[in-house]
Amino acid sequence: MRWVTYLSPSGGGERAGALDDGDVLGSPDRRALADLVAAGGDALAEAFDRAVAEPVEIIVEPEARMCAPVSPALPVPVRSGDDAWEIAPGLVRAVDDPVPAGTRSARVGAAAVGGADGTAAYTPACLWLDGGGRPLQLCLGPVLTTADEVSGPLPVGAEDDERELGRGTVDLAHSWLAPGPGEVRALLPVATPPLEQGDELFVDAGELGSFEVRVGSQV
Repeated sequence: MRWVTYLSPSGGGERAGALDDGDVLGSPDRRALADLVAAGGDALAEAFDRAVAEPVEIIVEPEARMCAPVSPALPVPVRSGDDAWEIAPGLVRAVDDPVPAGTRSARVGAAAVGGADGTAAYTPACLWLDGGGRPLQLCLGPVLTTADEVSGPLPVGAEDDERELGRGTVDLAHSWLAPGPGEVRALLPVATPPLEQGDELFVDAGELGSFEVRVGSQV
């Protein structure tokens, strides 16, 4: 299953949506996506099937305004090599949100969201850092993919204008990526070299999807 959280054009608020055949299908279940995942695999599958059968609205994926798939209530533990941080919930944003001023590098990988029955779902993750290596923002998304659709170690990479900046692998079975129900944890094996304002960063997270963002963009 592939899920997103988007801004509903009919209601203006955030809504979970099932991603199916290039369309975002608005879920009739008003629970947040993190709560649906936390309820366990069976509840998530039931919600997905209902969204496909009875969507409240249908939006072509490129036209949907994506939010971060989940909005954590607790700090997000993030690990990249020997570095580790706990990112405050207020610093978790969508990949379409503006890159913070002062960003000088990024760490790229994947984040896991935990379910009640030990299941998990995964999404691309990018941590923006300032010149001193301090976290400015953690971007998640746009798609959240359940574990049954991801096979083996996950290749991740970052490019700038077709120049490879870094490549690595996320072991989704790593003990670091074992969140409790509703919790979010991120493992980011790829570190970019210094970035400049105007650089276009393309993040590829394999089966989890990809996104592109301009450093310094405020729109």
